[in-house]
Amino acid sequence: MFDIYALAASLIGGVLLTLLANVASIKSRSLSMTLRDTLSSVTGFIRAAFGDEQVDQQGKLLTRAQVAAAFPQGTWQRNAYEDYKAVLLDEELVFPCVYATKGFKSDDQLYLFIDSDDLSDPRHIRSIAKALSIYLPQAHELGPNTSLVLLAKQNDNNSRTIEEYNSLFWALLNGLAKLDEKPWPSNIPRDIDTDRWCFCFGGEQFFTVIQTPAHQVRRTRYAPGLTMVLQPKWIFDILFSTDAKRAGALAKVRALLAKYDPIPVSPELKNYGDEGSRESKQYFLLDENLPAPCPYDKLSDSEVVAA
Repeated sequence: MFDIYALAASLIGGVLLTLLANVASIKSRSLSMTLRDTLSSVTGFIRAAFGDEQVDQQGKLLTRAQVAAAFPQGTWQRNAYEDYKAVLLDEELVFPCVYATKGFKSDDQLYLFIDSDDLSDPRHIRSIAKALSIYLPQAHELGPNTSLVLLAKQNDNNSRTIEEYNSLFWALLNGLAKLDEKPWPSNIPRDIDTDRWCFCFGGEQFFTVIQTPAHQVRRTRYAPGLTMVLQPKWIFDILFSTDAKRAGALAKVRALLAKYDPIPVSPELKNYGDEGSRESKQYFLLDENLPAPCPYDKLSDSEVVAA
C-alpha cells in the first residue's frame, strides 16, 4: 500500500542528506547508521502524530532502525529497547560484556519482542523458534559481535521470583528443543550435567544469558523487563582466535564484573570444556554464588525431526 508517512519521512530525510552532502562527504558507516536511525525515528513520529495504527511487529526480528520506526517513544517495546540501550552505552558504569556493547554499536544485533515475561507460554516459544530459524542463516553476515536479543514487556507487579524465572527459562529451552527442525549436533552430548554440553538449535551451538527484574544483587543480571541474549558460539572462535586473546578478554571482563556487581564473580564462570565446568550453570546466575538448579537431565527430543 502507498504509505504517506514513510514518504513524508523520506522527503525530510532527503532534505537532510542533501544539506549534509553539501557540507561533507558521507563515508563513515557510523554516520550513515546515525542518519538511518534518525530517519526511522522521524517515520515513527509521523505515524504517531497522524494517528496511524502502530505496525504489528510482534514476533518479528528487527534491526535498530526498524525498532525506532515501528515503536514510537512511550510504547512498551520502545521502553524495553531504550532500557537495554542505556545499560550498554553507560560510560560511567561500563557494562562488563563489552562485546554486547560493540555488537549494539556496530548494529550486529537483531531484536525480538514478546508481550509477557512468561517464557513457558507456547506462543513465545513458537515465536522465538521461528525467529532463531530466520536469524541463523543471516547471522554470519551481521558481524562478529552478533546476537539475537529478546526483550519482554515489563511485568507491572514484578511478582515473579528469581527461582520462578529460572524455571521459565529452562521451560523455554526445552520447548525450543521440541520445535527444532534440525537434529541435535552429534558432537554435543545430550546430558546437561557435563562439561561439553551447551544449548543447541538449528544445528548451531548457542551461549545464552538472561536478565530479570527479580535480580537485585547481581546487577549484571538485572533488567526492568526480562531480557535474554542468544549468541551463536562461533563468534567466540572469531573473538578469541588465540589463547592470548581469550585470556586477555576474559581478564578484562572479570575486572569489569568486579566493579559492576556488588557480589563476587560467580565461581560458575569457567571456560567451556574445562574439567568441572558446566555451561548450563552460566546461563542463569542467581543473586548469590550458588548454582541455579536445572530441572532437566536433558532437553526433550525434537518433535519435528521425529515426525
